[in-house]
Amino acid sequence: MPTADQPGFAAFLAAVSELITTTPPDFPGTAGLILRLAERYANLRVQDLPQHPLQFALQANRTPPINLGPAGFRADLVESAVDNVARHYTAFLFVGFWLPTLLATLVLWSWEILGFLRYGGHWSQPDIWTGKIGIDHGRLVRQYGPTILPSLLVRDLAEVLQ
Repeated sequence: MPTADQPGFAAFLAAVSELITTTPPDFPGTAGLILRLAERYANLRVQDLPQHPLQFALQANRTPPINLGPAGFRADLVESAVDNVARHYTAFLFVGFWLPTLLATLVLWSWEILGFLRYGGHWSQPDIWTGKIGIDHGRLVRQYGPTILPSLLVRDLAEVLQ
């Protein structure tokens, strides 16, 4: 699990990698991993969906149980010093895993347009980029299994040191 001395991307990568070591590589195992990640990092509790669909939608606006901050994530994906890139990424990893790409992209753009209206005209291009990466990773994890996720995270989310 993430610790105070390992914030941001490094903590996210370590936690995801650790979860994968106990995840069966079949579809039920992979689906369970996606559900655990969504609950921990994006505050999405699927078990609330059937009985409380509005509550499920509102959960995405609440602070998730684990908030890692922006350290170590690619600079173009970070909007502010308190941004939680892992939260937005994981929400759309979840969406991309469960929905076809076209529908997942529609969800992403709808969510961002609603945010634009909710936050008084503030547009977040980093959120669009992070959401698109999450959707792409969700589709790949659905197709190939969970073991590819750490390398995808490093390739697409990690800050590049020069």
